[in-house]
Amino acid sequence: MELGAEMLDTRGSGGARLAVTAEPIQFADELVSAGAELGSSLVARSSTTLEGAGEWAGAFTSYLDLTPGDVPKAVVGCWASAFSVSSLKRQEALAVEPGSFLMPVLVQPALEPAFGGTAELRLDGRIDVFGIEGSPAPLLQGWESGWAASANNESERSWEGAELSALLGNELLDSIADSLRRSHELFGYNRCEWAFDGRLWILQFDISAAGKSDEDPPTFMEAPTPELVQLARTTVRAPGKLGGELVLPWAIATVPPPGEPEALPPLAALEEATALSAGLTSGVWGSSAGSATETARRCIAGLLGPDPFDQLESLRSTKRPDERDSARLMSLLATVRTEIARLGVVADSEAAWHLSVEEIRAVFQDGIRPSLDRVGTARFEPFVASVVLASGTQHSGVAASTGIGAGLCVTVEAPDTIDVFTQRRVIVSSWPSPELASLLWDAAGLVTATGSPTAHLFEAARSLGVPAVTGVETDSGSNLIIAVDGNTGSVATLAA
Repeated sequence: MELGAEMLDTRGSGGARLAVTAEPIQFADELVSAGAELGSSLVARSSTTLEGAGEWAGAFTSYLDLTPGDVPKAVVGCWASAFSVSSLKRQEALAVEPGSFLMPVLVQPALEPAFGGTAELRLDGRIDVFGIEGSPAPLLQGWESGWAASANNESERSWEGAELSALLGNELLDSIADSLRRSHELFGYNRCEWAFDGRLWILQFDISAAGKSDEDPPTFMEAPTPELVQLARTTVRAPGKLGGELVLPWAIATVPPPGEPEALPPLAALEEATALSAGLTSGVWGSSAGSATETARRCIAGLLGPDPFDQLESLRSTKRPDERDSARLMSLLATVRTEIARLGVVADSEAAWHLSVEEIRAVFQDGIRPSLDRVGTARFEPFVASVVLASGTQHSGVAASTGIGAGLCVTVEAPDTIDVFTQRRVIVSSWPSPELASLLWDAAGLVTATGSPTAHLFEAARSLGVPAVTGVETDSGSNLIIAVDGNTGSVATLAA
């Protein structure tokens, strides 16, 4: 691991993996002999302490169908997987220094299961079992959707899910449930991976973030007005602290124009933008700058409250902002955001929306860089989700991770297909590839066309609190707002 980390700095991911795999193992013969004692068909699995947390699900490599002679190469392959591009991206997102953790490898006899899958114990006592014919690997990798069965009563179970009940039989379902409940009593585990080859094998226990809380699901507005739909569009175009301070107070009833960066001193651009925002806000609300800003603040707070319709009269009383000044302001902000990204403070100019005016001013004046780690749910996201779920094009899928999220769409099939993943976007993909886990750290949601909710990627989403739905094919494109209801499996889309 030290060698891989050392090579990483000078030779990148490929060089680090090559260095690890090229280093001779002094105990290779012992590995072959020990493997031969286990049988002729083996498995080598990564087994780091990191993998006890769901966000690391599927992060490292395991090898199937090995002969004893293959074991040394498989062990080295597990070590090298800590330096793969997708693993390194996940380590960066979760602030783990490459090479700082050990990589134990577990070598086991291989099974040839007739069936395999996972099981989860929910907070309300419900057991959900997922399964397919043969190995559970296609289910965990997201290639197959499989079938599901659920039961509530511990003593007198009645399994719901005809396909899986017919495939496995209730006796096997009961055995899986009993093993999981027993592990929960002893160790607190609430999830397992299992296989059956005439005998039930528990391949792995862990603590999953799965399970619905006892809280009532959020309620959504039934019929958003055109003004509220307009506001939802505005907040995704000018999100974060910067948008809330310099754009929303005057653009609350309109969609701000796009802006192109100009060749201006960035601090001067910021100060001019601040002054322009005050003037625009004053004109829109018809009062002095200070009074107009306070009126806008109260209106925005009300729109985010339980009854946004109370603010409609105030919203409709606003005047249209001056087109020339608003266009100038958006260009000034584009200049500021571009410079912040050029300085390496944030990943790209879109991420700069999540900095405040004071944080940006401190960068330009004093070189003080803010600690921008995970943005988390932005202030207006629940409002946007409520509007889009009520008024957008509806899609129904399978809930894979609880919660509500909304943001602009980004279509991704693999992390290396995009240069930078901007925070608070909704990831759309054809299937739940484990490689996408590195993008979940600050995503607003996840939607896949295929895959089972038991896939490793959704386990990572649950651990990070990212709402997810599978089984939904939506339109895609950067000009699309997507809302994800991971409690019900609903997805809605709205043109931005």
